[in-house]
Amino acid sequence: MAHHICAAVQPHVVSYDGQKEKALLDYYYACLKDALVKHGAATSEKDVEDAVFPREVLQEQYDIAFLDTCRMVFAYAWSRWKPETTPSASSLNRNAYNKSLHSVLWFITRCSAILDSREKEVNK
Repeated sequence: MAHHICAAVQPHVVSYDGQKEKALLDYYYACLKDALVKHGAATSEKDVEDAVFPREVLQEQYDIAFLDTCRMVFAYAWSRWKPETTPSASSLNRNAYNKSLHSVLWFITRCSAILDSREKEVNK
């Protein structure tokens, strides 16, 4: 989920405060709960929420995966940065953070917010 959101969504689908990503994750979680019950991995949606895979665990895993994506992008991918205002044939193989300034600004802002949140947890 984290890589897909970072790499493939249009800038209007995400927000600097993280609320739009939260909505995407909430939708994913609702579908996941339904599938886990449907396929017998949980007895009910409440079972998923309480024991099998709580929403907080999804958020924690998303945040860690997001930061891991940041690590990869900052260390490797931005050496290929090519901003563009309209898509081109050569840009079809590049991720959003490698071609959209809005995506880059969102990416850095969200990375900083998640790191700040993690730092506050550690310093409690």
